[in-house]
Amino acid sequence: MSSSVAATPTHRAFATLALLAALSCSSGPSSGTTPFVLDGNRMYAQVDFLRSDGSAHRALAYVDMGGTSLDLADSLFKELQIGGGRPLRFRIGTLTVEVPAAGIASVPRPPRPLAGSDLRVAAILPASVLQHYLIVIDYANRTLTFAQPGSLVPRGVAVPFQLDSATGLIAVSASVDGRAYAITIDNGSAYTWVRQRTANDWLHAHAAWARGTGAVGPSNMMMSGDTAETLGTLMRIPEVSLDSLTLRDVGVLAAAKGRPLPGGLELFDWYSQKNATPVIGWIGGNVLKEYQLAIDYPNRTSYWLRQSAPDTLDQDQVGLTLRADSGSYFVAAIATKDGAPTVTGVQVGDRLIKIGALEATNASMGTIFASMHGRPGDSVPLVLERNGARVEVTARVTGF
Repeated sequence: MSSSVAATPTHRAFATLALLAALSCSSGPSSGTTPFVLDGNRMYAQVDFLRSDGSAHRALAYVDMGGTSLDLADSLFKELQIGGGRPLRFRIGTLTVEVPAAGIASVPRPPRPLAGSDLRVAAILPASVLQHYLIVIDYANRTLTFAQPGSLVPRGVAVPFQLDSATGLIAVSASVDGRAYAITIDNGSAYTWVRQRTANDWLHAHAAWARGTGAVGPSNMMMSGDTAETLGTLMRIPEVSLDSLTLRDVGVLAAAKGRPLPGGLELFDWYSQKNATPVIGWIGGNVLKEYQLAIDYPNRTSYWLRQSAPDTLDQDQVGLTLRADSGSYFVAAIATKDGAPTVTGVQVGDRLIKIGALEATNASMGTIFASMHGRPGDSVPLVLERNGARVEVTARVTGF
């Protein structure tokens, strides 16, 4: 799921065409593998976009299992000469994928740099494309594989899912505290989010699951300044069962009611419309990065092969909920723990200039999250701008 949840009518029209159109794969290899960069729990895969003469423009594509529209930066769209009956063709490793031109959206934003790569992010690769393949995301080795159905044997614990074939989104049955809920698997979301009023039922019985108020670190993945994040409840759930698979120590943001989305819908009602069944939220990258995750879309089964232990310290952060705007980061709220603010000397509306040695402007979200992470009690120097003046503050990491 991208950091901007609202979809324009144009985007939705493009997405609908993409979902209805058939994707094809040229003759050749039955699978292809490419590296990806992990930034803020989101993955950006190396993709070779093919020009009309067969040469390649190599760029990064944000891989979003919660998205439906295949977006290209306007400059790349023009360079590839999409339209007039010419489809988009790109390579994942040695595998060539073709998408009808009607399924592509051109967006007016330039390709952007990403820490850890010389390439720029110029596209969004959505579920509507992924759903025609067996997809393997190997987080430990940072590789993405596209495979034709039946060409690979996936490994790991099998978990069946429901597929919305109109969007490509998948939902599994998750059991929390003895009750079953439908929840989406969404690698495009940096963190696991659920509806707050659902989480309140759990907190009524398990008050210790709550860790604080206000999204911090990767749970602050939208950076919209909305109350969904500023009033969201940070939680850690001891166990979540997905069929025969048990997820442990799951970090969650119980997102508060935010501003209405198109149609006057709340976030999770809007998100449920993209799924085969109403969902309480999504399991995001903070959990998925522990696994090699194979999604066998044609056979409606996911496979989970554990690669690492849960990160139980990811909520150890400087307690600021941030808002992003045109490459700058602003303080949207001060996170609280046990009802008390976790940072002093900072005001809502302050613009972040430096976090330690990091220049905050135009830094990636993942770099921002990492710079505010540490051990509880660690000091993190901040330089902020307030009413045109520089303000220096020493903040401390809180163990949420």
